[in-house]
Amino acid sequence: MVLKNAIIFSIGNELVEGLILDTNSKYLSEKLKKLGYYVIRIETLPDRFDVLVERFKTGLLEVDLLITTGGLGPTEDDLTREALAEALGRKLILDENIAQELIERALKYYGKAPESVKKQAMVIEGAKVLDNPVGTAPGQMIEFDGKAVVILPGPPAEMIPIFENITEKLKADDALYTRRIKTIGIPEAVLMDDFKDVIYSNPNITVATMASYERGVEVRLTGSKSLKEEIDKIALKLIEALGENVYATDDDNIEDVVYKLLSENGLTISFAESCTGGMISSKFVDIPGVSKVYNGSVVAYSNEVKISLLNVPETIISTYGAVSEECVKFMAENVRRILKSDFAVAVSGIAGPTGGSEAKPVGTVCFAFSSDSFTHTVTHNLRGNREMVRKRSTLLAFDIARRGILRWLRQRETSKE
Repeated sequence: MVLKNAIIFSIGNELVEGLILDTNSKYLSEKLKKLGYYVIRIETLPDRFDVLVERFKTGLLEVDLLITTGGLGPTEDDLTREALAEALGRKLILDENIAQELIERALKYYGKAPESVKKQAMVIEGAKVLDNPVGTAPGQMIEFDGKAVVILPGPPAEMIPIFENITEKLKADDALYTRRIKTIGIPEAVLMDDFKDVIYSNPNITVATMASYERGVEVRLTGSKSLKEEIDKIALKLIEALGENVYATDDDNIEDVVYKLLSENGLTISFAESCTGGMISSKFVDIPGVSKVYNGSVVAYSNEVKISLLNVPETIISTYGAVSEECVKFMAENVRRILKSDFAVAVSGIAGPTGGSEAKPVGTVCFAFSSDSFTHTVTHNLRGNREMVRKRSTLLAFDIARRGILRWLRQRETSKE
């Protein structure tokens, strides 16, 4: 299996200066691997003509596919088109049709059309224009000495649909096939050692792992399309061996799995959040159609709110503390009752950097899952800074929901027998 090489250039002073995150490169790199490309390098470049020209020229010597994102706006510092034309030794030509369309769009939305909007209608000689269904700046695709060059706008909402429309054109002859197995509750080293005979059973399949406080441990199995059946077989064996420690596969996330379990069984859930401050609910409502399974949440950050809204007895907090399994038990059971949900999850913890004690250090987080037949509680001692603790807590909240729903469904099936 011989992969084609690719480079991704992410362009913009705001990226170089750390003002915004480069999510485009992550998205493109994942997609390109499936299309049969090995990304040899990702570079973040400033809006400087000389730097862009030099890096483009170097990149063109190294790869089969060069992709740029950003620098296609109407302002003077948007230089991607100009620099790439210079690197390719080609002219920039004004496309009158695109220019007129941009002028009409500007007049419609802004009431005036600055002359600068025409800059976005400049097309590199020989390029195929890629329609932008969301924004104004079109992308472009150029063939050069047997290589492909693609320039895309920077905003992800514009970049992604343009790229999705050209994937078939970019697909290499030997495109890759990948399975992703996402796990929680088992350390990376233990997973890879205990199940190595399954994971590494075929030397022609590439294995990679990624451990993350937000997503757990992911095992990726990759090979050519001809190995699809073998990859699926290994993935199935691994999923069966790991049992409930596998929370999702491929493109699904843990919140998607919880949503599907609820939706497929006509069930609902609600949340009572303290240290996560609404993060669980926010992640859940990113899913389209979630309203049919999600009744709502209470962000009970203060003890007063826990007592007044969620009816946690003052004696529970004074005796055990707000960060305790006793407290989250009441939080989960009462938010489920108040919001009339089938299930509820509650979280209370110490995210830090202050507030910890010897008995309950920073990173102590308590969770509860409540149903009409049982309530389950658990405490985790998490490591990391405030952001890491909160994001890890969100993952674990969805995991206790997933496991709790599965347990409840098994009980229901048993009672029918």
